[in-house]
Amino acid sequence: MPGSTSRLLTSVTIVLCHVLSANAQTPQANPYVMHGSAVQNTCNCYTLTPQETFQAGQVWNKNEIDLTQSFDYHFNVFLGCNSGTNGADGMAFVLQPINTSQGSTGEGLGFGGIVPSLGVTIDTYQNPDQNDPPYDHIAFQSNGDVNHADANNLAGPVQVLPNQSDIKDCAWHVLEVKWDAPTMTLVAYMDGNFRLSMTKDIVATIFSGNPTVFWGFTAATGGSDNLQQFCTSLNAGHSALPAKTCEKDTIVFRDSSTSFGSILQWYWNFGDGDTSMQQNPPPHVYPTPGVYIVTQNILGNNGCLSDTNKTVLTIGTYPVASFTAGNACTGRTLPLVNTSYDTVGLFADWTWTLSDGRIFTDSLPSIVFAQPGAYTLSLHVVSAEGCASNTYTQLLSVNPTPQVTFAPDSVCTGTPLVLTGTNTTGIPVQQWYWLLGQRPDSGQTVTQVYDQEAVFNASLWAMSPYGCLSDTVTQQVSIQASHAFAGNDTSDALGYPIQLQATGGTTYTWSPPTGLSDPSIANPIAVLTTDTRYTVTAYSNAGCASQASVFIKVYKGPAIYVPSAFTPNGDGVNDVLRLVAPGIKTLVYFRVFNRWGNEVYHSTDLQAAWDGTAGGRPVPSGTYVWEVLGIDLTGKPLGERGTVLLAR
Repeated sequence: MPGSTSRLLTSVTIVLCHVLSANAQTPQANPYVMHGSAVQNTCNCYTLTPQETFQAGQVWNKNEIDLTQSFDYHFNVFLGCNSGTNGADGMAFVLQPINTSQGSTGEGLGFGGIVPSLGVTIDTYQNPDQNDPPYDHIAFQSNGDVNHADANNLAGPVQVLPNQSDIKDCAWHVLEVKWDAPTMTLVAYMDGNFRLSMTKDIVATIFSGNPTVFWGFTAATGGSDNLQQFCTSLNAGHSALPAKTCEKDTIVFRDSSTSFGSILQWYWNFGDGDTSMQQNPPPHVYPTPGVYIVTQNILGNNGCLSDTNKTVLTIGTYPVASFTAGNACTGRTLPLVNTSYDTVGLFADWTWTLSDGRIFTDSLPSIVFAQPGAYTLSLHVVSAEGCASNTYTQLLSVNPTPQVTFAPDSVCTGTPLVLTGTNTTGIPVQQWYWLLGQRPDSGQTVTQVYDQEAVFNASLWAMSPYGCLSDTVTQQVSIQASHAFAGNDTSDALGYPIQLQATGGTTYTWSPPTGLSDPSIANPIAVLTTDTRYTVTAYSNAGCASQASVFIKVYKGPAIYVPSAFTPNGDGVNDVLRLVAPGIKTLVYFRVFNRWGNEVYHSTDLQAAWDGTAGGRPVPSGTYVWEVLGIDLTGKPLGERGTVLLAR
């Protein structure tokens, strides 16, 4: 069952019936008559049906009310926890002239058959024979007739809750029934939401001119069931507390309790040892700042004590605004440390005010200055308890921030890398900082020597005499080298073209240029008439140079030359049998046979050589026969045959 609420944290403690003190007014005896399955739970709460099938219960107030007078009744209602079609059937708030009336079970809601009567029905089960809609619904119906198609259906049905089709949600809800006698208007609200109304002379049309009736609640279950309960209103409460609750403030408590009947007594406990039994206690001043639990109960004329309304009230101290500011530089976030404090209470509002008109409301704002100069920064804070601090002000001197740059560079290994920073703003620079890859350095100009090729980022930043750091500028630096390679020594036929191929650089120069198609490219064509050694110089992008050479032996050709002997003994001298084939473009085969005519070596690669093995094992010393067939540069075949001596 919901309890009272307040501006601050509120909790509810259920309190059972209270025994009055000797000087209290005497409450009424229980003013309710119960029938069927209805039972009393507490002083002001009743169960109409237990969670059992085919039950019906009624609770009637013994005191008649006069419908020529207006009323505004509030009830807490509980429709059960069995949702959907598992729960049924609902309840009704009923006006009728006999307080012993009992209605039918099931779809009749304990209201069916009570004549004459007016019911505010809350139906939680769809009965097609009663023309029920598919959602839990509320309606005004008369004379115990729950069929929505009959003339006794006076208003509705509409959904009980505007945004919830099922009210069997295991929660308490507030039903308000309001009768305005002068206009003869009946209105129903659920949880503060208007649901339906009608204007009708119910005294004349339903109660045959008799304005005195009893009121009560009925409920029923059928083949499905639910626990169904109601409570009369007995809610302790007070009006909202002031926004400002600071030390030495006067706090005014004003009662806003609601009760179905009259309230006999009020019980206030302010949490500091003081109490009051007045409806509106005298203004209260708490002795010291702190957190206090304010409790409030009311005693109804039915002898019931309300739930305890609890309010957590913080009497706050006045906060102290304070901060420290670091070095202020243009284009940089001002370093701030908020040192404000409050002994009791929580910070709620921050107001930072700059002399240039800017205002910030974060606890630690991001403040950036575009122009240098003198500024003032002020801070004012207010706690959640409304306690305002002093205004704390500091003078700030904002200094200009330098900007620097440098040009990237590429150098050769072993050559000094020299980088120089440039001040682009004219703002004085006191210190220059470099990071060359992983090497830190300082000074406007730095020199480093590298013996390995590398590509890395070089970064530069600078600091002014006022401690303002520039942006960091980063450029890529390349440490380069070239690795000239002119190819392996080779042979060529007299007057036949051969293509050279250099690598290891980006540009090349060949020397001597004799016989070359272009000495400035990587792969010139050479036509030779004599043995020649060419030297190539390779250059990197940074101009780093290296040299290599290749020797070309010139034979008359096309021709095939095979040595007459070789010694594969592993001494590094004449260990392999290699043919020389100037003018031969393609080798069809180079074959070697032993004295029994078995092939011990075969290759089609002009650059290959026989190492004196067969099947991975050395062959014996002796004379071997070789055969070579090649295709020359003009496409003609050329073959040779001979012998070679293998000596180990």
